[in-house]
Amino acid sequence: MLTTTMERRTLQQLEDALEAVGQDLAGRVEELAERSTSGALTTDEQAEYAEIVRLNDLLSLLKLEAEEVWSIRTAS
Repeated sequence: MLTTTMERRTLQQLEDALEAVGQDLAGRVEELAERSTSGALTTDEQAEYAEIVRLNDLLSLLKLEAEEVWSIRTAS
């Protein structure tokens, strides 16, 4: 029971962190996306945008893995 509670809390903390990061970066990501669409990104901005996308993908995968582990353990 304690492990399940800890896992649930950890998953919630991960979701909260993802949301906070998303909110913090939302304006910048929107700006970079608009500049990318118009072909106006500098080399540095292209690298920044690519890194944000890479980190977002990584965080999303971590969240999915945490959800999978949690669902398997709660089903047991």
